Amino acid sequence: MSQIKNRPAASRVRGRLPSVEVKITGIQGNVATFGSPGPADDAWRRQLKAAFGTVSDAFVDMSLQHLLRAARMPEGGASELAINGALAHVASFAPRNEMEAALAVQSACTHMVIMVMLARIGGGHGGPHRLPGLGSTAAKLLRASCSQIETFRRLRGGGGDQNIRVEHVHVHDGGQAIVGAVTRGPEARG
Repeated sequence: MSQIKNRPAASRVRGRLPSVEVKITGIQGNVATFGSPGPADDAWRRQLKAAFGTVSDAFVDMSLQHLLRAARMPEGGASELAINGALAHVASFAPRNEMEAALAVQSACTHMVIMVMLARIGGGHGGPHRLPGLGSTAAKLLRASCSQIETFRRLRGGGGDQNIRVEHVHVHDGGQAIVGAVTRGPEARG
């Protein structure tokens, strides 16, 4: 087997660094505190800001709280695995500012909820009478996810909008018309 196939996926992609990760250091009430999984807290904080495309510590903290709430399973606690997966999802958008990061966070949260819904459908939770409702909810969430990704694509790339200008020109019998842009030369402006 090739050595490239044995490497982590992030190292197979040229120029792409592994995603930043967090360690949950405590939860009090509904608010978690996060720390660096390694010793260099300042470097870790810079990596987090880069992953969210921001210079704001408050925006990073708020975004992490949103991801954590979406990553919680019903009757389950906080999951470092889930939040780090969500961080990788956000980083894959490579947001350049807070607006793009907000869309990336929404997309990550929606993705996590979709996976929970699909797991419930697959596990038969709630019996057959709940399956149509779960299926409908999952379908709506999948459409929302596609819409979020399309919105991000349009925000980032301009969306390939087409502008069509329709002009009507009526030329009656005996009249003359010029079709196209007409500019006057300097000698004609006189």
